[in-house]
Amino acid sequence: MAGDVPADERILITLDDPGPEADARRGLIGLSRNAAGGAEGELPDGSAGDVGGSGGTGDAGPSEISGPSGPGDPGAQDVTEDPRHRERAIHRYGRVRVVGRPLATAAVATARGVSAGTTPVDGTVVSTLSLPGGLDRTEALGVEAFRLRAGDDYRRRKRSRPRDAAPWDMNRPCTDIAPPRGSAGPGATPLAPTVRSLLNGLGSDASGPEATGSPSGAVGTGTAGAPSAGALSSYLEGSVAVGLILVEGPTPALQLSAAERTKIVAEVQNGLSWYATQNPAAELTFSYDIQIVRLPTPANPSANDLEALWRDPTMSRLGYAANFDGVYDYVEALRARLRTRWAYCAFVTKYPLGHFAYASIGGPRMVLAADADGWGPDNIDRVFAHETGHIFGAPDEYGGAGCDCGGSWGRYGVPNGNCDSCAPAPVDCLMRANTFALCRYTPAHLGWGHGVSGNPVLLQAKGLGVRGNFDVVAPSAYAGLTHVWRDNDAAGAPWRDPWQTAQALGRVDAVTMVQSTLANPGPLEVAVRVGSRLFFLWRDSTGAFQWRAPVQLAQGVGGVPSLVQSRLGGKGNFELLAPAADVGIMHMWRNHDVYGYPWSAPKLFAANLGRVDAVSLIHGTLGGGAGMLEAVALVGTRLVHLTRDQAAVWRTGGIFAEGVSGNPALIQSVFPGARNFEVVVPSAGTGLIHFFRDNNRADPVWSGPRPFAAELGHVDAVSMIQSNYDGNLEVLARVANRLYLLYRSGAAAVWSAPRRVF
Repeated sequence: MAGDVPADERILITLDDPGPEADARRGLIGLSRNAAGGAEGELPDGSAGDVGGSGGTGDAGPSEISGPSGPGDPGAQDVTEDPRHRERAIHRYGRVRVVGRPLATAAVATARGVSAGTTPVDGTVVSTLSLPGGLDRTEALGVEAFRLRAGDDYRRRKRSRPRDAAPWDMNRPCTDIAPPRGSAGPGATPLAPTVRSLLNGLGSDASGPEATGSPSGAVGTGTAGAPSAGALSSYLEGSVAVGLILVEGPTPALQLSAAERTKIVAEVQNGLSWYATQNPAAELTFSYDIQIVRLPTPANPSANDLEALWRDPTMSRLGYAANFDGVYDYVEALRARLRTRWAYCAFVTKYPLGHFAYASIGGPRMVLAADADGWGPDNIDRVFAHETGHIFGAPDEYGGAGCDCGGSWGRYGVPNGNCDSCAPAPVDCLMRANTFALCRYTPAHLGWGHGVSGNPVLLQAKGLGVRGNFDVVAPSAYAGLTHVWRDNDAAGAPWRDPWQTAQALGRVDAVTMVQSTLANPGPLEVAVRVGSRLFFLWRDSTGAFQWRAPVQLAQGVGGVPSLVQSRLGGKGNFELLAPAADVGIMHMWRNHDVYGYPWSAPKLFAANLGRVDAVSLIHGTLGGGAGMLEAVALVGTRLVHLTRDQAAVWRTGGIFAEGVSGNPALIQSVFPGARNFEVVVPSAGTGLIHFFRDNNRADPVWSGPRPFAAELGHVDAVSMIQSNYDGNLEVLARVANRLYLLYRSGAAAVWSAPRRVF
């Protein structure tokens, strides 16, 4: 691996256009991101899915790039491989690409018996040009920095870097408030503890574009009036332009040697590569402009504004206004020229600074001493990554910054729960210490909305939208839940930007959801498993659409649970099944006819099945009266049907499927003349398998298997509903950290091609 980040990387140098379209032709990025932040129609193998009656409009092939749908966003970074073992562009220096893939994916590919791709040996340079001739300054520095990172000495120094994991020991925040664009003020205002609270509302104010769902909105302006940086760096996903400006002075003490310049570029490359490996679903690509500016201005440690002393003449040398407005203009121009979603700049210098590293929350710039002060050049990568966290909304977590555990930070307005000063057990985190690690709060501060794990849950809401919107929850790849919804009343039925909730739970393993009838429109009611504990939370469907804090229901559970609202009781009770942590299944129910809606104690059944991995529950119409509870359980690689009869006794039926994996999804369809059971489940190999049981027969039997969606590769988890789009079966599948939607029309009984949600 290059440096000490967990990825195999190599250099690719080409003669063609350096833009996103050229990358797409080489399979290094995929289709453009739509207005909801999802990619238009692409599959894990890079192909495009057909568009159906319940989806959007239009499709494109893997090398066809749609126009940007949001300001400055040319498209989502992607590749033409399964995301578990894909190679993609991480850094762009003009015609030079640093491409890579996470190291762990090679092991995953081997375990699954699939090819891990054709990536050359880590650290190689593949070129259509003779080197070093033919490269401009930015390109040449990118190549030399990569070669430095690929060397044994660089890796050795990373293994023994000074003060590794030591808490940042600054006695003040390393953030400030950038002056508003147009003020032309001399410099930014340091973020002292007395004004730190001004920024606690960044990204969460109800009047800000992000709060209203705009995918390209600015970081919100807090209610206390903290200035916004515009839409330059709202959250750390997609393509990012980085202006690296090396500022030198007239004396040798203020100048950088060629080796120092290469070292700085290598450290920046290493730190940002680490971000890309931490969240592949963010599809990060960093595009660079590197400027070396030598000034005649002497150092003046007594200057009133140490930054403006060299910054203003630097901006003038670059052709911009000699004030902070020039910084904004440079960053905006950089974003337009490099065709990225976001942009910021970093000044690196040996001029005296008031603090060796600092950045503006939300951008547009950071400042860094060339030697990283007492942390030394070998820690520039982590210092740069820390300050980049501030650029994209993350607060300091070290005690000297005067942090507290409150506030509302970043895109999702999450508190600073890992602050040294108040967290009961603070953990390793880049925003707290000299470490390549993230706590559970920082990903939300950075705005990482894409990337899911566990099982997704799909429903079509009643009373939300005229047609009935699709609502999806899935465990986030980092902490809590990701909630995304499809606006079925809008042209093209776009998916809206994902929202995060319940991060305080940490990593969620599994989830189940219903829309209840306890209000109008009904709330979203959710049960989640975190380790061996089961929690319940809900979101109102009127007014603020607020998620309530989770409460614990039970412990000693495992696998994937399933929640339904039954027709039992006057108001319809909740019935909840969850695999036990050892053997059998636990059953709980919530009494909606009693004040406070109490939950019953868990009751174990089906211990004869042994360990159960997942369960899917419905309240069917068979058996007379109110009908019976019907469930399908995954036991190893087999599916078992279970029924609770009118005497409230659970009975285990026979095995009706083998060679499956992941969680099954069971519904009872309402096709004319039939109330059949329909099951979709991931295959143990590739794609999905569909089963149905003909309930019109005197002796109902399960059909199948009917495989489909092989183009998805191995599917990890699935959810299914029958929508009001002509009674289509709608299936949501998770493949690695992505979600795909496909449907089967009621008339033709043909499955559509999968289409990526996000």
